[in-house]
Amino acid sequence: MKILFFINSLKHKSGTERVACNLANLFSNDLNFEVAIINRDTDFNDAAYHLSDNVNVIKAAGNFFDFYNQSQSYIKSFMPDILIFHNMGKLSLLLSLLRKNGAKSVSLEHVAFDIRPHWVKVFSKILYRNIDGVVVLTDHDKESYHFFKNKLTKICNISPYSIDQNLVYNANCFDIISIGRLTYQKNFSSLLDAWKLISDNNPKWKLKIYGTGEDHSLLTNKIIDEKLSNVFLLGAVSNVDQIYKKSAFFVMSSRFEGLPMVLIEAQTFGLPIISYDCPHGPAEVIKHGLNGLLVENQNYELLANAIQELIDNECKRISLSSQAVQDAERYSVESVLSVWKNFLASL
Repeated sequence: MKILFFINSLKHKSGTERVACNLANLFSNDLNFEVAIINRDTDFNDAAYHLSDNVNVIKAAGNFFDFYNQSQSYIKSFMPDILIFHNMGKLSLLLSLLRKNGAKSVSLEHVAFDIRPHWVKVFSKILYRNIDGVVVLTDHDKESYHFFKNKLTKICNISPYSIDQNLVYNANCFDIISIGRLTYQKNFSSLLDAWKLISDNNPKWKLKIYGTGEDHSLLTNKIIDEKLSNVFLLGAVSNVDQIYKKSAFFVMSSRFEGLPMVLIEAQTFGLPIISYDCPHGPAEVIKHGLNGLLVENQNYELLANAIQELIDNECKRISLSSQAVQDAERYSVESVLSVWKNFLASL
């Protein structure tokens, strides 16, 4: 089977790019599919995440219509069986008009349908009639695509890391971590607001934020202006697995999410998780009080209380960690790849 992925970019260290590279590698290596990825700005050697040598990367630079025309040409030469539009947003509307030459098309959606602009919703309901299948990440998203009359399914993201069922939580770690692009969506400013309320009372604990983005200066200035202690902006890292292993728990302060890869990864390493109950992904991963804590969306005082609760309660951290490892099985390669294989075969 020939699979052609469409994605805006492969050069950023974000969840979307990580999922795309992970899927491409697994489809190529585990399912023996012939895989190509067409994108707008990245060559094979510039991809932010590892790609198998068997995966072909095509850079189709230019505006939206240049990308469309180059995509159409590549479909004609590659003759794929399946087209997968990977979290393409508004560009998915344009790509739905591609002449598929007998291929089936799938839109893989990472962003909740109900938070999209009104005009995008309207045109999606019209143009998605040209798409053969839609894959969403959460039950809520599946409900919001009720208008889609073709094949609709929920398929979770795959953890890029294997699960160690013998993992023992290290209660002597005092690093609290958060990972993500420094953007409006991730809202690390709210996490700093929460940290300000409790940091002085917990001098041996550190808050470490990993990622890059346009909010770096804003967050740096906030840390300085408000004299926040023991908080560090550490940029992007390549050995994120080592970061998870050396941390006490994970905190997410996003305004909205799909199905956050960082929460899945944190679970794989047995980290307790605290997150705002934002639309809509965290509630799919976190079972409140069992493997983590959900907090009223954007209430930084309650977020501070939840962080303090885990700082104070070592036994609770250990209990949440144990359950997190068990729940991570839902996102294993074997579990999720089987669903993908059956879905693609059904188109």
